[in-house]
Amino acid sequence: MKIDIIYATITGNNELLAKAIAQEFKKHDQKAVIHEFEDTDVDDFNDSDIVVIVCYTYDNGSIPDESLDFYDDLEDTDWSGKICGVAGSGDEFYGRDFCVAVDSYSEQVKKTGANMPADAVKIQLAVDDSDAPVIKDFVDKLLAADH
Repeated sequence: MKIDIIYATITGNNELLAKAIAQEFKKHDQKAVIHEFEDTDVDDFNDSDIVVIVCYTYDNGSIPDESLDFYDDLEDTDWSGKICGVAGSGDEFYGRDFCVAVDSYSEQVKKTGANMPADAVKIQLAVDDSDAPVIKDFVDKLLAADH
């Protein structure tokens, strides 16, 4: 199974979240490869079975600059049959703007026809032990959708 995780981060929190998700896949004897948005293109993941997008939100709910091309390219992408999930960290201090980019990415990925069996994961700041059950459930649902 080919599993890819793509992330964008400023503070390092989303890199930690991407690694935590990859670690959860590893517990199921599945290797997930982690990529940064700026090093990828949507077409790089056409052969992936599972794609996880991990992004942050900034500037009143904006998509990260380094992932804008990827986001826009999803508009013309057919990921029918591909399993996808979206996650991200944010700061609840920003109220209604908390993890808005996670929701935006979820909607954009849905338009590709991808199967999104798990609710988006939204983490407050840095991932910690209290987030483990949510991450486990997220990965379990992604893997179960492959059967």
